Amino acid sequence: MGVFENGSVWLRADFHLHTRSDKEFKYDGDKNDFVKAYVDQLKSEDISLGVITNHNKFNKNEFNLLRKQAAKNNIHLLPGIEFSLKGGIHILIVFEDKWYKGHENNIQAFLDSAFYGITNADIPPYSNSNCDLNETITKLDQIGHDYFIVLAHVDADNGLFNVLSGRTFEAFVKDESFNRIMAIQKSGNKNNYDRLCTLANRQLACVEGSDNAGKGIDAIGKGRITYIKIGDFNFQAVKYALTDIKERIRPKEKPIINNSYIKSISFEGGLLDRTEINLSSELNNFIGIRGSGKSSILEILRYTLGLSLGSQASDREYKNSLIEHVLKSGGKVVTTVVNEHGKEYRIEKIYGQKEDIYKNGNRIDVPSIETVFKTPVYFGQKDLSNKNIDFEADLVKKLIGNKLDNIKSKIAIKIVEIENIITDSKKLDNIDELKKEINEVVEKAKYRINVYKEKGVEGKLRQQSRFDSDISRFKESLSEISKFKNAIESLINDYTIFFNQTCFESEENIEIFSEADKLFRQLAIEFNKLNKIKANTEQYETAVIKLSNRLNEKKENLKEDFAKIKREIDIPNLNPDDFLKLNRQIEMSRLKLIEIEKSEKKKIEYNISLNKKISELNKLWHKEYKILEKEVKRINEYENSLSIIVEYKGRGDQFLNKLKQIFKGSGIREATYNSIRSTYKDFIEIYRDMNNLNLNLNISENLLAEFKKRFKDNIFNLISFRVEDRFIINYNDKPLKDHSLGQRATALILFLLAQKETNVLIIDQPEDDLDNQTIYEDVITAIKSLKGNMQFIFATHNANIPVLGDSEKILSCKYLESRIEVQGGTIDNYDTQKQIVTIMEGGEEAFNRRKNIYELWSIKK
Repeated sequence: MGVFENGSVWLRADFHLHTRSDKEFKYDGDKNDFVKAYVDQLKSEDISLGVITNHNKFNKNEFNLLRKQAAKNNIHLLPGIEFSLKGGIHILIVFEDKWYKGHENNIQAFLDSAFYGITNADIPPYSNSNCDLNETITKLDQIGHDYFIVLAHVDADNGLFNVLSGRTFEAFVKDESFNRIMAIQKSGNKNNYDRLCTLANRQLACVEGSDNAGKGIDAIGKGRITYIKIGDFNFQAVKYALTDIKERIRPKEKPIINNSYIKSISFEGGLLDRTEINLSSELNNFIGIRGSGKSSILEILRYTLGLSLGSQASDREYKNSLIEHVLKSGGKVVTTVVNEHGKEYRIEKIYGQKEDIYKNGNRIDVPSIETVFKTPVYFGQKDLSNKNIDFEADLVKKLIGNKLDNIKSKIAIKIVEIENIITDSKKLDNIDELKKEINEVVEKAKYRINVYKEKGVEGKLRQQSRFDSDISRFKESLSEISKFKNAIESLINDYTIFFNQTCFESEENIEIFSEADKLFRQLAIEFNKLNKIKANTEQYETAVIKLSNRLNEKKENLKEDFAKIKREIDIPNLNPDDFLKLNRQIEMSRLKLIEIEKSEKKKIEYNISLNKKISELNKLWHKEYKILEKEVKRINEYENSLSIIVEYKGRGDQFLNKLKQIFKGSGIREATYNSIRSTYKDFIEIYRDMNNLNLNLNISENLLAEFKKRFKDNIFNLISFRVEDRFIINYNDKPLKDHSLGQRATALILFLLAQKETNVLIIDQPEDDLDNQTIYEDVITAIKSLKGNMQFIFATHNANIPVLGDSEKILSCKYLESRIEVQGGTIDNYDTQKQIVTIMEGGEEAFNRRKNIYELWSIKK
């Protein structure tokens, strides 16, 4: 399609061009070079649409040559003439191709009739014809082909405002024949223009044209500029554009696209193999009968861009199955997007795998698609009619996009920190029992040692007992020294890269960064001292190991002495070895109790840390709510009739369900559950109020004990459970859920269209539950006002949206036996127009609603 590959576009148009066939046209070059030189000038001035309008003359051969050369350069020329009415007013008559095609030249036949008996009408000063406007239109209508009229250079000598005045001017404008005038050219007097539109009771398009035959080719494109929006190079497209001035005609500059948009999507494999779909940055409509594959394409687009269906999407399994069914195993989708800065990216995704993102042909590493392309807002089929309680939250989260990602990341980290603390703390849950057991062991050992004391054995074995105790202490000390050495080594490893690679340099803040660099260098010196400490520690450790070995050797040398002492002890029922074992047992127990004391302190630290982390988590949840509240306030500013209210931790139903899940079978009654729900917002509040539970809940001691036990057993699960914020959407001060489906759908569509921060809006069948009057009066009006600031991608079976919305790109889908066929076109394309009327529901009604379009297209269903 070339020019219209991505739908209707704004093109520079020149409605008043003269050529070498005009007697005033200046051209001194070779006549064989004229056609190319003429088209080259059009191209250099970026003129894509031109109307050849020589004075009272139409040279068919020359026009055909010009049009053929222009077409090679994506320029379209329309046949026309500058015609002199009987009263001297010059008008431009623009003809459809039927006037001159084949052997016909009805343009010349019209001229012959209008200037009957008048010679040299195409030579300055250009004689007036025999026809006034009414007679001119009668002669044109008699021939039976289509045309439109533009008033030429209205402020000039032969223009309307100079030729006519007073009552004759008023009579001319109010005559029925004036209704055939579609535009005026070179209007520079606003008062004259306003007076004309008031008398005509309609706004006329203002267009421009070079109109400077005397200066020849060089004058083409000089002067004021007109841009016209069309979707096909044909007469009817131009004629319709002149009827839709607000949306299709611009002076001076063409509108710019402010939003990010999806440019194209192509497929490799599956039912859409080798299909490329080019999209407009404005309104796109996928059309087709039910089951034609249009919804499948939208679901694949959603999947490729990483858009979640949302927790409350309708028919989740069906929608996901569409993707696999169409793409098949190994199917690949390539989507080209343009972000709000005009940067183009290519996203490639093989079904079931992570996407690859490319810029300028090179793969780039970015965390996700939303890093380079703002997340579109997507609603699948029937999603907007969903009345589930979670729908409102889903809607808000879609509208705010990734603005919660940062805080949610912090929340996730905090929850992991809490889990780690709870896990470590649970490892110490049995220390009280263990301490009690060890103390009992010590008491028993001391009691048995007293027997040895009474028999006088203790003194004889004291030396060996002390040796054993000293060796145990050495082992414990060596273990701690080793831990200290390892800790220093770990610290060095963790920060070596930081101290070696960090540098303070700045082009902007040289003085401050210079001071910081000096301080950092001093700190690095202190860090490097750790290596010396590590080396010294290793030396001391080696020395202590040697001492330990000496101690063991000393004990080994006394081994025979110790054995002799044991042999000399000859007391019935007293074994000297047992005495030594008991002393070792007491010493080991003493060391264990020291560790338990450390663990007790650690347990207290864990509890303090846990309380701190829980408080931090609660603050992060509240910060998340404040972000939501701020975003909701922004959203509400765009739409007055529909508003969103957000209540912090307002989903008490979720809290209640979690309570019943965890405490099922505990004996807690419904009334108690409801009491807990009304007293506390979430489990963090319960945790903080554990000492007052009995007072608040008024339950038995056994039930309270069971409640506390289960809470402790599930503490992480409960503490980390986020009671979601509650969203309430009101429409005209009444909850949205209480409205009818039609009212609800209308409110939501208009609400979505009011969100100015949305760049791309994708909806599958937005017209569901909407009546045609609503679509025409509200939805279409909003869509048209947002073009250039929002891209719309709709799948629809209702003709009102593409026809009345003046859709820039229309994609007709057809499901064949083994593939989905997609044919792209625009609203101005004849084949696309026929498909709309033939395929779509209400096609003829849509055209009747905008009767002038229906008549222009001359399509009968």
